[in-house]
Amino acid sequence: MINEKAAVIRLGSILVDVYKKYRDSGVMPGDRKQYFSGYADALMTLVLLNQPQLEALVEDTNMKVFNMTLKERREVLDIKANPSVFDSPAWVRQGKTIHF
Repeated sequence: MINEKAAVIRLGSILVDVYKKYRDSGVMPGDRKQYFSGYADALMTLVLLNQPQLEALVEDTNMKVFNMTLKERREVLDIKANPSVFDSPAWVRQGKTIHF
C-alpha cells in the first residue's frame, strides 16, 4: 500500500533538491528535474496527487528555496516563457543526433 502523504513529502524533497542545485549552480540539473517530473507523473497517474496540489507544491517550494513566488522569480530573472522553443523536439534543441 502506498502512503500518499509520504509520497508527496518525497516529491517535495526532490523538488527542493532540484531548486537548490539550480540556485547554487545557476544551471538546472536536467537529470534531477526529469526525476521530479517522472515521480510527479507517477503520483498523478496513481491519483495520489492532482494538478492543483502539484502547483501548490511548486509554489511553496519556490518560496522556501528562493524566498519569492514563481511569478516574482520569473519577473526578477526575466525568464518569460517562450512557447516557440517547443517548435522542435528536445533532442534537436539539445544538439543530439539519432543514429538508425
